[in-house]
Amino acid sequence: MKSNIRDYKGDYIQGHFRKVDDPNGEIWSKNPGNLEAPALTLPFSYEHIHDAVSAAKRSFTIWKRQPVKNRAETLVRYRELLKLKKDDVAYCASFETGKPLWESEREIEETISLIDYFIDQGSQTSVEQKTSNSDGACITRFSSRGVVAIITPASQPILFPHSYFIPALMNGNTAVVKICSQTPILGQLLSEIAHEAGVAAGVLNFIQGNSESARRLVSHSGIDAIFYHGPFETAAKVKKQILNDFWKFTVIETGGKNAQVIWEDCNYSQALYDAIFSSFVTSGQRCSSTSRILVHDKLYTQFLKDFHYLAKKISVGYGLSESFSPFMGPLMSERAVEDYLRFQGIAVREGAEEIMRGKTLERDKKGFYVSPSIHTVEKADPKSIYQKSEIHGPNVAIFRIKDLDEAAEIINQPQWGLVASVYTGAREHFYHLADEIKVGMLHWNRPTTSLSYRLPMGGINKSGNEHPMGSFSGLQCTQMMTCLEDQTRFDINALVKEAPRLEP
Repeated sequence: MKSNIRDYKGDYIQGHFRKVDDPNGEIWSKNPGNLEAPALTLPFSYEHIHDAVSAAKRSFTIWKRQPVKNRAETLVRYRELLKLKKDDVAYCASFETGKPLWESEREIEETISLIDYFIDQGSQTSVEQKTSNSDGACITRFSSRGVVAIITPASQPILFPHSYFIPALMNGNTAVVKICSQTPILGQLLSEIAHEAGVAAGVLNFIQGNSESARRLVSHSGIDAIFYHGPFETAAKVKKQILNDFWKFTVIETGGKNAQVIWEDCNYSQALYDAIFSSFVTSGQRCSSTSRILVHDKLYTQFLKDFHYLAKKISVGYGLSESFSPFMGPLMSERAVEDYLRFQGIAVREGAEEIMRGKTLERDKKGFYVSPSIHTVEKADPKSIYQKSEIHGPNVAIFRIKDLDEAAEIINQPQWGLVASVYTGAREHFYHLADEIKVGMLHWNRPTTSLSYRLPMGGINKSGNEHPMGSFSGLQCTQMMTCLEDQTRFDINALVKEAPRLEP
């Protein structure tokens, strides 16, 4: 794979690769952990967006009419090839995102489990919900939506695209995946796997491009549904773009200001380990990363000491190093580093105490490396920029709490609502928070980064539009039709004969 990572083929449309003849711009494939390595310049075309949507549109009717068994068999072949090529896929993901190789390998394992789940789940198009009526039946049927546009981020570039296009295809839709601009070669590799697996031409298309490409894709008249996962600011632009296309069904997942509550009766070692992991894995760039830790007053001093001690021991380095495997790789861009450092100053200016300062790091290979950072917050402030902003980096704010109502108030303070976790030995404490906080997902003694696609998965408020995927994906990938059926038998001629005559 190392030798082939420079071989660019173009967009994957209608079952074959098409290079760009008349480019509208360029994106780059580069390693944020090794900036001295040559970057691959890749042209993209807005014209290819129309071609990809048209291909998906042409293929839709044939694909949706395929028996569910046939769709499943296609995805089984895809899964087997993904497993076969997992080393190449993991290497490519780590090369373009900078994340450690062990993390990309784990992401592939999770992706394969996800594919298995959606194949086993079957298709919502096979479901009919029936209820009785006095003179007939009430039936709800489900049909495929059509052409789905899929846009996902680089934080988990293997898992996220599959979490949308696998259930979309399983439920009879066709798809156009706009590859994240930071992972173009990974997108090409997934295209090659789809091609080799025999996914019918036009059913699954991959296009390269920038943010303008995404805008043009979602606004294309041939798009029936939009599955978006990425920054809140871009999500707001997507919603604005389709105001006049209100009929386009949209699933939106953004980020979060996720909190972990550590109560006095918790398993302390477990809570401490999970806090370190969920705060700093993927360099704190996951949408599910823990960015706030709320610690009971009785544990606060000890936890702060232990958390700081472990954070200083976190290894940061080149994700593809052959000599050692770091826990954290670099941030993904120079802008991410600038924003991360800027929030260090904002936190202090707003009164947070700096326990561990985030700074740039030099490593053997030049890259966007930073150290973890920790701040303590004495009082929750709804006006604080630091306390309410999602920071795409390894930063944690630690709060001291005395009761669960205070914890709930802090969790609800920002407008985010993705995921929270509570570490306690008492079920009633978990239920108390569940009743009071506004999040789409709440975990008990599990880290915020521990997500299950066997449950409805999505956020509320700024974190999502309450159309969860996961186990609800079949509902999001189909549209309902309700039918009232009159099943009585009668003689229409007799009915007309016996009907009262109307005087002129």
